[in-house]
Amino acid sequence: MTHSNAQWFTKDDGRKLPVSDDFLLPFLTPTSPGTNYWDSPPPDNEAALERARGRVLLQLHQIVDLLMRVGTDLKDKSLLDIGTGNGMIPRLILHYCDVKSAVGIDPYLDGEHMTSWQSHDHGEFFKGMTQFIDSYCRENMDFSTYAHMTGDQDFTIRPARVPLSPQGKKRFRFEKIGAHDLGDLDEKFDIFYAKAIDHIPDWPRIFKACAAAANEDAIIVIKHFSFFALVGPHRYATTNIPWGHLLLTDNEYRRFAREFHGHRAEQMTDFYFNGLAYPRSTIHQMIMMAAEHGFTFHALINEPSRNCEKLLPLTKKVPDFWNIVRENHPTVSVDEMLSGRFHIVFRLTR
Repeated sequence: MTHSNAQWFTKDDGRKLPVSDDFLLPFLTPTSPGTNYWDSPPPDNEAALERARGRVLLQLHQIVDLLMRVGTDLKDKSLLDIGTGNGMIPRLILHYCDVKSAVGIDPYLDGEHMTSWQSHDHGEFFKGMTQFIDSYCRENMDFSTYAHMTGDQDFTIRPARVPLSPQGKKRFRFEKIGAHDLGDLDEKFDIFYAKAIDHIPDWPRIFKACAAAANEDAIIVIKHFSFFALVGPHRYATTNIPWGHLLLTDNEYRRFAREFHGHRAEQMTDFYFNGLAYPRSTIHQMIMMAAEHGFTFHALINEPSRNCEKLLPLTKKVPDFWNIVRENHPTVSVDEMLSGRFHIVFRLTR
């Protein structure tokens, strides 16, 4: 059960934390009428498809823009999309850019995970995406042509106009494997793209696997939703305490779920500990992990949450907020807590 009026959760040391939907609901993306904010997405409807199209267009635009900004020549490059979902990003890059090949991997098919796409016709979705791009973007991808489709996306920087051109038929391939098992592909790549490592445990093994499957001067592009952001645990597991996941110990989180979300406590805690990257790692720690496997930090863009001006006042609702955060997470930065999305590039320098 959730609460519209503030209640209090008592930590193991006796300090009290306020609990209210007012600390959470204004910062979540819209859900379908008649559903709870923690429910899995319903089957496709036109509104959901519009949001999905906008999300894919923005992701496509962002990665192509970022690759251009860091001086990556896509000609004849091979691309691997880690956590590809329905595969739209690598398929569209293959279709509109001069990479020579693209592979997408994901351990889950449609509907097999809470964060997976619902079952849908990939071919029809791809056809709809290309029809939109061909009709409205023509030779250049311009944010203004699809801005109306991105209202639920948490971003603050508009990608620059980028050139796109249909490349003819090139075959996309999907493999049902996880990020740690790139050796099963038995091939090398020039560009790795990962937009879902917030759901993948053991980040050092990801960088190790990429290094083993990398061509010389390969790069990794990561679009990252930090666990340390306000809704870093996603709608399924975020508490209705401001940054509650940073204020609660693991045992306190389990108790909070039982006390305030008893009917779904098991599902909530399962996602929190098994559906998200664990142990939790900051951007600083990610950079150090990459360096240990030969990848040098090359570029980083931190897009603050679009609700940034509303976030800091929330800290004043919690007595002793900053002391509790520092006790639990001594190295987390304020800018990571206020983040929307990170865009990070690593380059292989071994």
